[in-house]
Amino acid sequence: MPPAHSTRRRLAAAIATVLAVTLGSGALSVPATAAPVTADAAVTTDTAAAAEDVITLADGRSAPRLVATAGEPAEVTLVRHTVPSVIDLSNKSFVSMDWELSQDGWATVVLRHTRTGITTKHLLGSAGHPRTFSLAWDAHDVVTGDAPNGDYTWTITAESVDGVPFDFTASGSFTVVRKTAPHDFNDNGSLDVLERDPWGGLWRVDTSSYDGSLSLASRLQIGWGWQAYDRIEATGDLGGTPVGDLLARDKSGVLWLYQGNGRGGFATRIKVGTGWQIYDRIAAGSDLTNDSRADVIATDKYGGLWLYPGTGNAGAPFSARKKIGTGWGVYNELTAVGNIAGGAAGDLVARDKYGVLWQYLGKGDGTFAPRTKIGGGWNAYTHLVGVGDVTKDGRADLLGFGADSEYLYRATGDWRAPFAPVQQALLHYPDHAYDHIA
Repeated sequence: MPPAHSTRRRLAAAIATVLAVTLGSGALSVPATAAPVTADAAVTTDTAAAAEDVITLADGRSAPRLVATAGEPAEVTLVRHTVPSVIDLSNKSFVSMDWELSQDGWATVVLRHTRTGITTKHLLGSAGHPRTFSLAWDAHDVVTGDAPNGDYTWTITAESVDGVPFDFTASGSFTVVRKTAPHDFNDNGSLDVLERDPWGGLWRVDTSSYDGSLSLASRLQIGWGWQAYDRIEATGDLGGTPVGDLLARDKSGVLWLYQGNGRGGFATRIKVGTGWQIYDRIAAGSDLTNDSRADVIATDKYGGLWLYPGTGNAGAPFSARKKIGTGWGVYNELTAVGNIAGGAAGDLVARDKYGVLWQYLGKGDGTFAPRTKIGGGWNAYTHLVGVGDVTKDGRADLLGFGADSEYLYRATGDWRAPFAPVQQALLHYPDHAYDHIA
């Protein structure tokens, strides 16, 4: 888009020059009382207007008030717009929107998120289509971060090509939605990682996935006293809300549910179980039973694998447990990763004590196909976290956290090679110590 004021000044000067040359040559016969014609031949100005017919522009310049000519009104109307009523940003970041007005000019479009008040302003104009104003809305803003879900309003105002404001405003609304993501706690579609520091502080790291890379966008402390828990697990939607939830087990074996509030934090905890000290591994976030609900699995100290099917009810988030395997004591890391291989349901990855990572494809009935080997060397990571679809390609991804660096493994959808080549991610600063990741 051309710079507004300089382009308008150049355009106005050029029009004035053309008119002066044309009128001076005698090519046109104009009545003595006629006013000069504007760029779109739609309005005129009365050069002998009274002071009240002069307006002051935003840059301090004076300009005559626009009045109608015969046959074409100066009134501006909205001819059409293409703003969808519902915008699903689950797998995309850009949305095209158009507004067509009845007059040439320049437009300003303001988008505002109703709940948070987050507002972006867009100055629009095109020499080729001076009445159509197109916006490729990037839902990832470098200042405000990813656009949150929920209701939005849009407002459009306009001015003439030479900078005179029209007496015109139009507005509307739309709603942004996304699929529930296991690691989206502030309801904006981007990955959030939870870190507990050595002093019990809980931190939410909001990330940015842009141009194929994953990096830290913001880091905020959201809790204290979390050293009381020996297991913390992001679960996806366990309690029936459209945002991710959290399970935490205290050292006496009591299991607590923290429902996400959609604003980056959690509601008051709910006690959902006792006796969970019998488990040495807990993983959640995959839909293993193909009912669109997140499930929980756990391995006991004898190597038994147990499934807790999700119910979607915060007061009783699981139905009765089912034993679905034995011999799982050989693994020191168990991660629910979602559907990484294009199968019928969510999958698991498990790391043995030698650092070999194994894939278990979900069959959709709460059980798994025979394991397949992914590769060795995975003991370089202290935590493996199934983070959902970070890259908005429709497939769940995996993060590996090392002693001083993080790596992103993008799912391919092919069980024979479930991950693309590894990419380094930048999710914390060197002085931000942590002892647990979820």
